[in-house]
Amino acid sequence: MFRYPGDTMTTMKRLIPVLLTALVAASPLAAQINSGEAYDFLLGKMAEKSGNLDEAIKKIDKVIESTPGDPVLLYERSMLYVEASKLEKAEIELRKLIKLYPHFYDAERLLGRILLDRSGGDVKKVEEALVHLQEAYRLSPADLGTGAAVSQILVSLGRLDEAQKIVAALLEEAPDQRVLNFTYAQILTKLGRGDEARPYLERVVQTDPTYAPAAFQLVDIYQDTKEFDKAADTLEPLIVRDPLNLDLQRQQGMLYLRAGAPEKAKKRLEELTKADANDDRSAFFLAEALSDLGSNNEAEAIYQRLLKKTPSDPDLLVGLGLNLLAQQKYDEAERDFRSLLALEKLAPNVSIMARTQLALVELQRGNLDSALKQATEVLTFDHKPNIQAVNIALDVLRRGKKFDEAVTLIEPLRQQFPNNPYFLSRNIEFLVRGGQEEKARALAEAQLKLDPTRATAVAEAYGAAEKFDQGIPYLESLLPARPADRDLLFQLGSFYERAGRQKDAERSFMKVLDKDPRDAPTLNYLGYMWADKNQNLEKSAEMLRLAVDLEPKNGAYLDSLGWVYYRQGKLDLAEKFLGQASQLMPRDPTVQEHLGDVYAKRGEYAKALERYKTALDLEPLPSEEAELRNKLAETERLSVPRAH
Repeated sequence: MFRYPGDTMTTMKRLIPVLLTALVAASPLAAQINSGEAYDFLLGKMAEKSGNLDEAIKKIDKVIESTPGDPVLLYERSMLYVEASKLEKAEIELRKLIKLYPHFYDAERLLGRILLDRSGGDVKKVEEALVHLQEAYRLSPADLGTGAAVSQILVSLGRLDEAQKIVAALLEEAPDQRVLNFTYAQILTKLGRGDEARPYLERVVQTDPTYAPAAFQLVDIYQDTKEFDKAADTLEPLIVRDPLNLDLQRQQGMLYLRAGAPEKAKKRLEELTKADANDDRSAFFLAEALSDLGSNNEAEAIYQRLLKKTPSDPDLLVGLGLNLLAQQKYDEAERDFRSLLALEKLAPNVSIMARTQLALVELQRGNLDSALKQATEVLTFDHKPNIQAVNIALDVLRRGKKFDEAVTLIEPLRQQFPNNPYFLSRNIEFLVRGGQEEKARALAEAQLKLDPTRATAVAEAYGAAEKFDQGIPYLESLLPARPADRDLLFQLGSFYERAGRQKDAERSFMKVLDKDPRDAPTLNYLGYMWADKNQNLEKSAEMLRLAVDLEPKNGAYLDSLGWVYYRQGKLDLAEKFLGQASQLMPRDPTVQEHLGDVYAKRGEYAKALERYKTALDLEPLPSEEAELRNKLAETERLSVPRAH
């Protein structure tokens, strides 16, 4: 028998009435316990608390002898058996209890967990445990833990539809619970409904950004939907938590690259290559980022260094070849792509890509017949169109004004790929260019009967043929169904402007800005339109400064801002921003022409001539070439010293 100090004994005596009240409330049978039995019960609880489980069991056995049917006492004893690791006795006790009291929630739950722990993975035993846990969950649907356990068992048994219903109900009670959201996402994925899993995974990551299983699955989803920036940002908390995991950092750099954020990619990849000079994979991605940023010499040096180690690496050869093309090193680019084609076991898609680039090399050299021949050999691949090759072929025919041949080339492709609006647009464009406007209109009307939304492709065809006034009605036909569509309003505004309908263009652009005053493309277009016409220069400069603030690395926006400063006579600012635009867009003839205008205005004719000649070499639009030639001739005249 335990001996207690006098003050503890006094405390025990004071607790007896409280215990009796609790027992009465818990069970009608408990009201039959006298004070001596309650005292034994308390002694048992104290023994349990001190870790003397065998003594605790003896005390509660003594109480149960007096009140053998009390469910609370029987449940207490089964819990003591569990604590004492006497699971077989606990199981027997709980089975008896449930038989006497079939709606005893705690007993069902505890028995289910014991059976699950003792199942050893045996399916029949797991299913038996599931029965009791399901009953416990039915009796108490607010018990998230038991509901989650039931759903996980159902998943393990392949009963996904049942699991999905349970977790859906649990999420209604606890929508932000991390484990439930992740479990639900897994169930949806296994049911073949992975596209529905995304919001639940996003909720998990919002709750805990470092929960790796959810983060990685979310990254995969973002990659599938080509939201590479979101995928890269999702990895950031994991990188912060585990800064030594270089694979994560490399993956993030690659994702930023694919997201069109080469600056972010460069920063991350430079850190990796500085940390490990032998990290060739990061070095490769760094070269890709540098190429995207126009730092072609730096990128080429990396490609060449890596190729010395692995001269037959197709990724390196592709990267170097494209880099050389960007630098207009056509002979070297040709050698690179021919080396790529000479590799054994080259993937068919890489072979098609290399052959397409060789056609592009011939186009850039001016060897139009060779470019056309090579491009037409690779117009399709694996039952898909090779758009770059089609563009090369059509560019050759456009330059040669061989519009009928272009129609002959494009019509079979339109029929082969009837759902691709690109081929419809090109078909109509070359019919219009060739003077077959009735046939173009008939084709357009026939396609619009099949699908009215093809009006956008039809309008684009007329725009490509520089018949903007004829394209406008097709865009306007879409307005009743899409009056607030910003893309449609922007495209319509650009067509109005090119057709000489300035007021209509302004109204269309202002509708976009009314909805979003920070829409950068619209700020740029309207601001440049005013600057080009020497109108509203203060407002134009304000809009273009905002556009550049929103996208400081956008060469077109920098060119527009430089041009409005030119119009305002602020030549230093004009040179600054046009110079930045030239660095970002070295092959844009308009930027070069604008810089030439700045130098001509200052009287720096040699510099102006250099820019005008560069612009002509870059093949400006036919509508702009004549004016550029006039500027060149006038500047040459002014640059000749006058005889005294």
